[in-house]
Amino acid sequence: MPSPADNSPRLLHFGVYEVDLHEGELRKHGHKIKLQDLPFQFLAALLERPGEVVTRDVLAQRLWSGALVDFDSGLNTAARKLREALDDDAATPRYVETLPRRGYRFIAPVRARDLDPGAHAPVSETKAEPPRPPVTRPRWQQYALIVVIVAVAGILIALAVFRFGVPVRAPRVLDVVQLTRTGRAEIANGLATDGTRVYFTERNGGHWSLAQVSVHGGVSQPIPSAVPLTQPDIMDISPDRASLLVASLDNVEWARPLWVVPTVGGTPHRLGDIRAQAAAWSRDGRRVVFARGAALFLVNSDGTGCRKLVDTPGIADGIRWAPAPGPDLLRLSIIGPDLRAGALWEVTSAGAGLRLLLRSWKPATALPDGETSGTWTAGGKLYVFKSRRGAGSSIWAMAAGRGLLGNGGQPVQIYSTPQELDWLAAAPDGKRIFFAAGQERRELVRYDIRRGQFMPYLPGIPGRWVDVSKDGRWVAYTTAPQEALWRSRADGSDPLQLTSPGAYAAQPHWSPDGKRIVFSGGLTGLNGTVYVIPKAGGAPEAITPAPFLASDPSWSPDGKSLVFARSQSSGAGGQAGLYVMDAKTRQARFLPGSEGLARVAWSPDPRYLAATNVAGVQIQLFDFRTGQWTVLATGNGLGVPIWSADARYVYYQEVLGGPEQPIFRVEIHTRKIEKTMGSSQIPQSNVTGYLMTGMGPGDQPIASVLRSNSDIYALDLELP
Repeated sequence: MPSPADNSPRLLHFGVYEVDLHEGELRKHGHKIKLQDLPFQFLAALLERPGEVVTRDVLAQRLWSGALVDFDSGLNTAARKLREALDDDAATPRYVETLPRRGYRFIAPVRARDLDPGAHAPVSETKAEPPRPPVTRPRWQQYALIVVIVAVAGILIALAVFRFGVPVRAPRVLDVVQLTRTGRAEIANGLATDGTRVYFTERNGGHWSLAQVSVHGGVSQPIPSAVPLTQPDIMDISPDRASLLVASLDNVEWARPLWVVPTVGGTPHRLGDIRAQAAAWSRDGRRVVFARGAALFLVNSDGTGCRKLVDTPGIADGIRWAPAPGPDLLRLSIIGPDLRAGALWEVTSAGAGLRLLLRSWKPATALPDGETSGTWTAGGKLYVFKSRRGAGSSIWAMAAGRGLLGNGGQPVQIYSTPQELDWLAAAPDGKRIFFAAGQERRELVRYDIRRGQFMPYLPGIPGRWVDVSKDGRWVAYTTAPQEALWRSRADGSDPLQLTSPGAYAAQPHWSPDGKRIVFSGGLTGLNGTVYVIPKAGGAPEAITPAPFLASDPSWSPDGKSLVFARSQSSGAGGQAGLYVMDAKTRQARFLPGSEGLARVAWSPDPRYLAATNVAGVQIQLFDFRTGQWTVLATGNGLGVPIWSADARYVYYQEVLGGPEQPIFRVEIHTRKIEKTMGSSQIPQSNVTGYLMTGMGPGDQPIASVLRSNSDIYALDLELP
């Protein structure tokens, strides 16, 4: 085997692999991997020119030195054996990329290290010289020497001032590159990169999955996994770029279990019994910091040794641990206790010195405005984050320890877009920022039984929740993304906004007499109080008390009672479950056996309630005559139950039932279940997902359809 040049590095690192050029060994996590000589030489030739195309002719000369062999077959065999050793794939390469009829290119970042930096340094022999007599310089030369010394000192001082006190040039965006073109990247979920691939969540109807795409763009591919994860959300990528930290929905509680998912394929495993809304690896990969409620915690990477780090003044999200060699600290976004907007904070990794980061910035007043989703570039040189004020989003950058463009250390905006964007990921070399961005559009549709498909309903209204009055003359609906409550006539005329800006409204329902509307809501982003508002407008009246969180209200057929779900309780008395309230006295009583139930609907006759359990896998039926609960239907990610007008059927949707997201109905006496419709009956093909939210006259389901053009993008940066 030809030995490398004496001045070449001995060890090369990429991903989880290490190549020892002197010993001719390939190692993974320190363990030697068997690799024959020709595939190793093939790898060595590519590593000499990472990121460049090495032609087939050059490789043939390197491997066979002009011998008479079948070069094409030999190169193909060497490439195949190398990919097998690296767990790489020719269709979606992470390390070795094939350029048809040209050659190959090593596309992963490569780090070099020599075990003994001084081993090749030349050693010179110094001989003693006899002492020389002192030299006496003329006076003018002495003056000139003083001038030179002063000048040099001035230059050194100027350089020091420039290095530590003078602002540096801001990064500049050279290009914006669209990497995917499916329109199905999930903007709300996180993403990460290892320098060769971008990892993200892709949505197809009611199915969310982990996907990957080359940093050069192309067709996205699924990340192979032996364990299916429900609505996976990428929190972070490990420092060695070998594993993703992923949260997965299980509908048990709002905090989600954390999983470690290998990026090269393999079996994911739980991070102990940890549940969190945000998490990040430490700079050495030995610990994980995570947020749960209004506190940060530390846990070892094997899930042991969990301890509280610090309490936070609100709900923590978007945590990032600063990379070495900068200060050992954490930055995160915190949504205040009033849930009005997010802001950036920082704290040391020991939990000390928690402070607001951008103190001179005017705070945002309502979600989704605010500063979130920050991340560092390589070595902690830059911190970039997302800001939103009104329509559109922007990306800002701030340097570590000094200002940009003479602005006293304040961030500078480097990019803005009218599209929605959320999480950011920086390439290992810091020269690219990746993000998912797009625009979502909602529209209402109603199922037309005669045509057998959904048709437009209240055109031009971006509706989310809908309810039609009992006489069919009025409609109450909420709009996205403002989540405001409106009412109008059945044809959309005479519209009136009932809630004020900055308020959140969901699940409106008309009273049987058509004079009032009950809904759940509160401040923007908070759905924790049940309100009643007159049809003509006015101040909403809160009918459920603090500190309880209540939602999913439904009227009794006579309008004298309400049923609602209490998802969380604190203080004396009360428990989670369903409550029946006297609409006049506001006295509420717990419904026995309803623990773990929510999304409740009262039948048009007064006998039954239908409710979905919190896990979203059962719809249960309560009979007021017998006082018993029975299971009515099962499924995956079941939505709100909706009654037919004659109280014979309960309609429900399997929201997580794959791309089709089917709607079923069950006959409550025979328990016969039939599929009635699905997303394939929605006109046009660019449907991201849909949700049944109401019922029109004649038992025609009304749905809110989501269409989006969200994809993965990259900002190419010119760094200071």
